[in-house]
Order: sequence, then C-alpha cells, then structure tokens
Amino acid sequence: MSPWFIIAQILGVIVIGFEFASYQIKDKRKYLLVNGIGSGIWALMFLFTGLATTLSTQILLALIGLYSSVRALVFWWIFAKDTKKRRMAGRIFLYTMIFLALSIGTFTITQLPTSGTILLQSLVLFFALCFVIGQYMPGKHAVRITVFFYAAILLLTQTPLNILYAEPPLYFRWNPMGMLIEGAKMVSVIVFYGLLIHKKLLARKLVRIKTAVNCELNKINSNSEISILAESGVMKISELERLVAKMVRMEVKLIDVDEIHDVGTSERCTQAIMDDLKTVHDLKMIMEKIIIMKRKKLESKPIPKLSNVQDEMKEVILGKA
Repeated sequence: MSPWFIIAQILGVIVIGFEFASYQIKDKRKYLLVNGIGSGIWALMFLFTGLATTLSTQILLALIGLYSSVRALVFWWIFAKDTKKRRMAGRIFLYTMIFLALSIGTFTITQLPTSGTILLQSLVLFFALCFVIGQYMPGKHAVRITVFFYAAILLLTQTPLNILYAEPPLYFRWNPMGMLIEGAKMVSVIVFYGLLIHKKLLARKLVRIKTAVNCELNKINSNSEISILAESGVMKISELERLVAKMVRMEVKLIDVDEIHDVGTSERCTQAIMDDLKTVHDLKMIMEKIIIMKRKKLESKPIPKLSNVQDEMKEVILGKA
C-alpha cells in the first residue's frame, strides 16, 4: 500500500471526529468553526488519496474540501456580528464562491478520464452547491438535510466508481476511510434528529405531567378537610411529591444552553424554571397545611386517663391467664 494512501487513512480518522461532532452543534458559529477545520483536513485526505492513485479523479474533491474550509471559516467570521455590512459581505462572498465552484468544477469535471466519473462528479458538484446554500440559510435543518444527501453521493466517490489509478490500463480502488467519513456525517445527522424527536416527545410528556400536577393541586386547594381530601380521589401527597420532582428533572433536561443567546431566550428559559419553582412552593404549602390539620385533629381527641389504661391492661392480662 502506498505511503500516501496510509497518510490519507490517518487523516480520515481525524476528519471523522470533526465531522460527527460538527453536526451535533446547534450554534451556527461553533458549527462553522469545527466544520471549517475538519474540511481543511478532509481536503488533505483527498489530495493524498490522489497522489496514491489518480490525481485527476481526486483533485475536484480536494478543491471542494479546501473550498468548504475557506467558506466555513469566512462565514464564521461574518456571523460574529449581525450588521448590515457583514450581511452584505456574506451575500457577495456566497455568490462569488458559487460562481467559482461552478467555473472550476465544470472545468475539472470535463478533464476526467471516463464518462462514469464525469457523471458522478457532476452530481457531486450539484449537491455541493446545495450544501453551500444550506450552510448559509438560517436555522439548523437546511444544512443537515443537504449534507445528508451530499454525503451519500460523496460516499460513492470513495469506491471504484471514482477511484482509478495506474493508467493505462485502469485499475480500481476502495477508500474505506473516506467511506467511513461520509457515513459518519450521515449517522451524525440521524443521531441529531433522533435526539430532537426524543426531546419533542419528552416535552409532550412534560406537558401531561404538568397538567396532572395542576389538576391534583386544584383538587387539594378546593377542599379543606382531610376526610374530604381522602374521599375526593386525590393522589397521595408522597406520589404527588415524586411527580413534581420528576417534572423538575424533565424541565432541566429540556433546557438547551446552545439556544440561550439573547434576552428573549434567557427570559423564556428562566420563566419555565420559575413556574416549576412556584409549583414546588405550592406543594410545600399544602404539605404544611395538611400537617397542621392532622395536628389539630390529634389535639381535638381526648387523652385517655391513666387509670382507664391500667384497667384495660389488667383485663387483657386476666383474659390471657
């Protein structure tokens, strides 16, 4: 195996870590920084793969990697401040990069040795441009949806469909590390949406728990006697206490610190916690109220005289005898 190919595989291991981590990051600037560094290493991997096989089939991929790295790092700088000038600079840079990608990509593709590689890398260029636009679009979904399909087509470029060497004649090679990198991107996107769906389900469950807790608290507040509380179908205070604790735990789990980036999001997060603390306080007041009611009930009962207790004990002893 060529030393260049071995170096490419080592670089691929490093890229897998960067690529998987980047698509779990929700903050746009942090994502762009990690993705930009990873894309630079990714470009080197393609370059060394080309040196080990046929550079003509890998040069477009290396250029795409370099292009992705520069673009991500420039956007990382542009998004640091939300100003009119930076937004304008971002649009100009985006349009320029798309034009360069189309120009250089089209020229490079026409120089490829076979019609199969021309078709495959034309699809790569198309999905690469979709990914570029997805990275620039606001929100967290566009970039992940476009990168999933982009990674799927790039995975094919790491197979004998695209990797040719020793011309003439043509031989073929697999790049397992390159395939793992694209697979890691796709798995990372799947994991991201799996966690997102889990969070949505958790939020719905939290709503049901809050409804149940409020219902029970309303039942308790509408009654004043312990005997009436026992007959009204109200759950035990110990069970209600555990349910409130579960509610607080779930509320904390649902807090996403990456989405707290301004006064509005900070206020919404704080309000949710404050509402839970109010529920805890209400339950605490009810528990104290029930303790006081029980104490009064005990105090209202007459204390048996000592002589009566002694007589009852004598009767029990004599009965046993």
